[in-house]
Amino acid sequence: MQPSPPVAPLPPASQQVDEPTRRRFLVPAVVAGVVAVLLPVLWLTGGLNQTPQQPERSPGEAMDSGKFTVTVHEARIQTAKTIFDENPQRYVVVRVRVVNNDKETVSLGVGGLRDGIAARTKTGKWVPPDDVNGTATGGKVNAIEPGLPVEASAMWRMGPADAPTKFTVGVLTWEFGTGFTDKEYKWRVVDSTGGKLAGLLTLPVAAP
Repeated sequence: MQPSPPVAPLPPASQQVDEPTRRRFLVPAVVAGVVAVLLPVLWLTGGLNQTPQQPERSPGEAMDSGKFTVTVHEARIQTAKTIFDENPQRYVVVRVRVVNNDKETVSLGVGGLRDGIAARTKTGKWVPPDDVNGTATGGKVNAIEPGLPVEASAMWRMGPADAPTKFTVGVLTWEFGTGFTDKEYKWRVVDSTGGKLAGLLTLPVAAP
């Protein structure tokens, strides 16, 4: 007859932990580990932050964007020919009144009003107009004198079958100062992706 194997003595009562208690400790530890992994991801993707609310404006309301004071009037579909077109094309044209708050003359194009107004696409991306033209004191202009109001048309080209009934436009905010690498003091758009707007408008689009 074989002798029975020796039985290991039980640990002292102070060291004994039953299985349910062990599970209670284990589950919170696992959850804490998952949270520790997810929090940085959520923070990086903005998962814990709400999208900042942009100020909704109405047509005819003046908006101070820093470099300009902009009043948006209306949006309509027009067929036009710009200097970039060989033949007339269909555009959504947003008519605005703009006043230059700077002390120097500012272009209506790149570096000027064109950089300070954008339209939101279906995917949420903000895009500048394809062209901007203006009139002041009864004649065509391509620049804005300080303090002189200009009636301008910002134009976004459409496809031959596009017929939007609404058009979302944002007036971007400008700040005067230096950049991260450029130490020259000048006006700069704060956020060209639409993160900080002086105003947001959803306009009905008039047919041609």
